[in-house]
Amino acid sequence: MGVLDVMMNAMKLAVASCSEENQNIIVEKSYSILSSSTSLLPKELFQQERFEIVEEVFNNSSTRDEWIFSLFASAVIAVHPQTHIPNIRQILYLFLITLLKGNVVAAQALGSLFNKLGLKPAGEQTSSDCTLDEAMDMILKMSLWNFNGKSSSDIQAISNGTINLASAAGSSTSLQIHAIVGLAWVGKGLLMRGHEKVKDITMIFLRCLELNGGALEEGALENNYKLDLHQSVMKSAADAFQILMSDSEACLNRELHAVIRPLYKQRFFSTMMPILQSIIMKSEPLSRNLLLRAAAHIIIDTPLIVVLSDAKKIIPMLLDGLSASSNDTVNKDVIYGLLLVLSGALTDKNGQEAVSDNAHTIVDCLIELIQYPHMMVVRETAIQCLVAISGLSHARIYPMRTKVLRAIIKALDDPKRAVRQEAVRCRQAWREIGIGNFPSFDWMGIQDFPFPP
Repeated sequence: MGVLDVMMNAMKLAVASCSEENQNIIVEKSYSILSSSTSLLPKELFQQERFEIVEEVFNNSSTRDEWIFSLFASAVIAVHPQTHIPNIRQILYLFLITLLKGNVVAAQALGSLFNKLGLKPAGEQTSSDCTLDEAMDMILKMSLWNFNGKSSSDIQAISNGTINLASAAGSSTSLQIHAIVGLAWVGKGLLMRGHEKVKDITMIFLRCLELNGGALEEGALENNYKLDLHQSVMKSAADAFQILMSDSEACLNRELHAVIRPLYKQRFFSTMMPILQSIIMKSEPLSRNLLLRAAAHIIIDTPLIVVLSDAKKIIPMLLDGLSASSNDTVNKDVIYGLLLVLSGALTDKNGQEAVSDNAHTIVDCLIELIQYPHMMVVRETAIQCLVAISGLSHARIYPMRTKVLRAIIKALDDPKRAVRQEAVRCRQAWREIGIGNFPSFDWMGIQDFPFPP
C-alpha cells in the first residue's frame, strides 16, 4: 500500500466519523481547494460540456493535482447521504471523465454519489442539487456504447470527443474497459439502495456479453490482436458483476454511510439468474464462457442459503462455470469461490439432492481440479468435496469408486502437505465404500484395488 492509499483511507475514516455539520464544512473546503489549486475544474469544461478538452485537462494535470483529487473523492465516499455536495453536476461530470482515464477512486466516488443522491428532505433541496434521474440521464447520454441494430457485435463510439478520449487513454479498448468499471460502481450504488435503474446498467453489460461470436471469429482470421482486445472488453463486462455483488472495504459499506436496502443481493440473484440461464443456452462458445463467468460472480457472492433454495437449477450452471474456468490461471479465484459453494451444497439437504442428481459430472470435474496447478486451496477444496461426496447413497457413487481411487493417488505426491493429508482422507473414505456389501477376496491374496493398505 502506497502513501496515497494510506492517506485516502485516513481521509475516509476521519470524514466518516464526523457529524453531518462537520462533513458539510470539510466537503465545502475540499471542493474550494480542488477548484482553486488544480487544473481539473476549468469553467469551459462544464459550460460547454465538451469531451474534446478532456485530453488537454489531464495532460496538464500534475501529480499534486491527482493527489488532491483523490483525497477529495475519498471525502465524498465517506459522507452521510444528507451531507451537501457543492456544484454536484460539476462533481459528477468530473468523476465521470476522470474514471475514463482509469481512476478507480473516481469510479467508487461516483458510485457512492449515486447510492446517496436525492435522499435529502424536500425542504433542504437547493437549486444546485441534482436529482437521481437527472444524474442517470447524464450518465446514459454520455454512454460510450452504441449497439448497431444491424449487428449486435458492432460497438461504436458515439462522438468525436469519445475518439479523442480513446486516443488519450492509449486505445479505444482501454477506454471501454474503464467505462465498464465506472458503470459497474454506479450500478453497485443503485443496486444497494434498491433502485430500479440498475436494470439499465446491467443490460449494458449483458449486451456486451451477448455479442455474436461468429463475426468476431471471422475478423480474427485477419487480425488476432483484434480478437484479444475484444475479449478483454467482454471479460470486463463479466467481471462487472463481481463489482456489483461483492462487498467492498473501500466504499459503499455501512462504515462509510452507504444506503443499503435489506436483501438486495437476494433480489438481484432471483432476477438475474433466470435471465442468464436463458441467454447462456442460446449463446456462442466465446460468449458462453464469459456469461458463465458473470453468473459465477453472482452465485459466489449471494448468501448460500439463497443459492441452495434453487440448487437443482444452479448446480448444473455452477459445474459449467467450473469446467469453463479450469484452463485459465486468471480464473483461479472464481474456481475457488464456486468450490466453496459446492462444498456448502454437500452439507445441505436441498444441495445434496441436486449434487446426487449430478454426481457423475461433479466427480469428473473435481478429479480434474485435483491437479489444478495455479492455487493450492483449489486442489485441497476439490479433494474435500470428494470426501463429502463419498457419503452420498451407495448406488450413486459406487460406480465411480475406481475412477476416484486412481485419480487421488496422484495427489498423494502433491508438494503441499495440506493437500497430501486431504488425499489420504479421501483415499480412505472411497476405499471403505462397499465394504460389507461385497465379499472380500483377501483369502485369495487379491485386494479390492492395487493400492497399498
